[in-house]
This record gives sequence, structure tokens and C-alpha cells, in this order.
Amino acid sequence: MPACAAALRLLADESRLRILHALEREPLTVAELTTVLGLGQSSVSGHLGKLKQAGLIHDVAEGSAHRYRLRDDAPPALRAAWQAARQLSREDPVLAADRAALAALRAQSSRDWVTRVAGSLHREYAPGRTWESVAYAVAAAARLGRCLDVGAGDGALAGLLASAASELVCLDPSPAMVAAGRARCAESGLPVSWVEAAGERLPFPAARFDTVLLLQSLQYVEEPRQVLAEAGRVLAAGGRLIVLTLLAHRHAEAARYGHRHFGFRERDLAAWVRPWSPAARTVRLPPEPRPPRFQSLLLIADKPHA
Repeated sequence: MPACAAALRLLADESRLRILHALEREPLTVAELTTVLGLGQSSVSGHLGKLKQAGLIHDVAEGSAHRYRLRDDAPPALRAAWQAARQLSREDPVLAADRAALAALRAQSSRDWVTRVAGSLHREYAPGRTWESVAYAVAAAARLGRCLDVGAGDGALAGLLASAASELVCLDPSPAMVAAGRARCAESGLPVSWVEAAGERLPFPAARFDTVLLLQSLQYVEEPRQVLAEAGRVLAAGGRLIVLTLLAHRHAEAARYGHRHFGFRERDLAAWVRPWSPAARTVRLPPEPRPPRFQSLLLIADKPHA
């Protein structure tokens, strides 16, 4: 009965039981366990190594540290032994003290995090606080009306846009992209129309849409000036064109992504839409954090009411 004896020896140690009870509440690092349990770092690391080798816990890298958590797929016999030991030990006063210490650590960590990220929150990760989730929240308040997405690709943004539009038409010149987009929307049940066509020759009548979007697609077209003219033609009076593209740059990496144009100058975009939107405005967005630090440019062009 070597396996049974090994499991009993593993769970007979008070420190290892305290570690397992703490990890049952939440994943923790060696430093956090050291603080909560009042044990030395080498002792905690040694116990974690034995628990990990047995298959009761595993660790996930988190920066320079590792966060340990209980395994959901621990060996059945060992998992049953731990549950039995858990029931026998759960009322121990030492564990109540450990729970209080963990609660105090969490409260302090929360205060420290808020203080630390003040002024740099835009660069920090917080659970659920992603650009994607923020975009969905903003889209919920948007009113795109009859919307045309020029250069829609494979429809990765279709769900986001459809929630803010009374009608969404996705257009792309690539047969592969259109096929993939149709499949994506069909699978998701999104009421989206797909059209295979070039942005320079939009197959729609004048004043067909309330909103036209070009979201990082202008750098792929052959004639960007003609695309923007076509956007103005199909916009209804009072409609809006939103272009998100790259600011003019010299980064050779762009060619690897199939870009025909190395970004655009603000004055050129404004000049190209001026015939139908004399008050268009541009906004430079912050450069990307990683090299070569591409910078995006936002053009907002409103078509005046007749």
C-alpha cells in the first residue's frame, strides 16, 4: 500500500494542510503564503514542491513570481484523501487565524494596488477592464443607424457593431474574408449582410447609410482618396464617416501585413473629405507601447444636412 502511505504522509504535515486550506480560498504566491502563514520562504517552497510533485497543486507564472492553485484534475484517490483531511481539520483555530491573515493581506494589497497605479491606470491590467469590454460598453450607447463597415475583414467586430446599428452591412474585397465573415455571423446568429466589393466602387445608391466605418482598413486600399469620396456619396445628410487608420510612418514592418500605404497625414485625410465635409476633424491616438510604436489616427467627418 505504498500509494496510500504516501498520501497519508503528505497530508499529515500541519504546514501542508495550512497551505492547502489557504489555496482553497484563492491562488497565492510563495511571498503571500509566507506572509499569511508566518512561515519561512524556504519552508513554504519546500512544502509547495512536495504538493506539486504529488499532483495536488500546480503553479502559473505571473511576472517573475508563480501563483499556486489547487488542481481540479488531481488523482482521484489523493483528492479524496485531501477532502477527508480537510473535513477533519477545517475547525482548527490555526486555520481561523490564517483566514484572518489572508483577509488582511487582501485588504492591504487592494489599497496598495490602487495607490500604485494612480496616474498609470491606462497601462495596467485589471480583471474585466479591457479595451474590448470598454468598446462594447461604449457601443451600447452608440447610435450607428444604417451602418456600412468598409474593409470589414472576417467580421471580428460584427458583434460589437451590430449591437449599435439598426442595419449592418459588412463589405470587403477579399472572397476569403467575406466567406469567413458570413460563417462567423451565421454561427453567432448576427443579422449582418455581407458584400464582396472594393471600397473604391461601392455598389450602393447615394445617401444609403447613416454611418460609414473604415477601421484600420484604409491602408489596404488602392485609392484611399476615391474610397473616402465614395463614403461621402453613400452617406445620408447628417451622416458620419469614422476612419481609424495609421498616422504616416516609415516602419518597414507594415509591409509584412499587406499595407499598400505607410499611414496617412492628417491634412491629406481632411482635404480628401473636404468637398462634402468641410468641418472634418482628426485626432492622434497615443503610440502603441511596443516597438515600432505605430500610432493611430482618427478622422471624423460629418455630412451636413441639406
